[in-house]
Amino acid sequence: MKLEKLTPAHVKQAVAIYMEHAWPGGAKGASLTTVKNVEAEDSLRGLRSVFETGSSGTAARGHRYCLRLGNERYPWMKFVLQEYLVDGEFFFSIDTHDDLRIDPATPDYDSWCDLQRYNRGLKKRIEEQWAAAQLPTHGDLRAICEGLERLGSDRERATAHHGKRVLVVDDDEDVACGEAAVLRAIGYQVETAYDGRQVLDRMAQDPLPDLVVLDFGMPEFDGEEVMRRLRADSRTASVPLLLATASEIDLATIQRASGVLRKPYPRSVLCGMIERLLTDAASS
Repeated sequence: MKLEKLTPAHVKQAVAIYMEHAWPGGAKGASLTTVKNVEAEDSLRGLRSVFETGSSGTAARGHRYCLRLGNERYPWMKFVLQEYLVDGEFFFSIDTHDDLRIDPATPDYDSWCDLQRYNRGLKKRIEEQWAAAQLPTHGDLRAICEGLERLGSDRERATAHHGKRVLVVDDDEDVACGEAAVLRAIGYQVETAYDGRQVLDRMAQDPLPDLVVLDFGMPEFDGEEVMRRLRADSRTASVPLLLATASEIDLATIQRASGVLRKPYPRSVLCGMIERLLTDAASS
């Protein structure tokens, strides 16, 4: 949804749906205070003062506004309004904010995995309810990107790497398919995967993709574990890995990646980074 069409009523409706699912017994503590602050504002300017601002909307990264509303089992989950892939288009989404790495040997590991599954299910239910209420979600993002592909509006961006194979990985299927449409529109052959296990299964087959756009926070195996395994295998060690994340990541993780994209990013930055990495790979 274009920012000029987004109203405080849209935001308040999206927050109300979130709270209904995340806090069925009623919000408590900081979450309740945040909701009251949202309800008290009657302009987008006022609402922006309540949100955490994730970026300044530079050419390298879209605008991202967050509210840490949590849920009854986990206080860190976030309500997100962000500009993603398509300039000027904003979408509601959930950031489960639970990509903390836990050693499988720790006593709480199974409980942590159960919480992650709960958070993913809650995210799915909330986003489906938003879509049913005709609020802008990543389903709309996917539709816009696929529409641009059909219209051929990005054909002028085609590069010397036309026909190269790209594997796009994101645990949000709509985001993965939206990115795939963007890349197909400029001539890449694109496959998609939605969790770390699917990535590893695909990378065990020939022909290998020429580049992988890899989400950091995923079920099964996260992006860090996928990178570790691919870099440890001589067959896949040299495949460029473009890591996409909204999380803070450590230096060791960054060094395994060929490049890093900070979510949310415009499609021009995605395409430019892929072109650069493929050029570097061809010349090495």
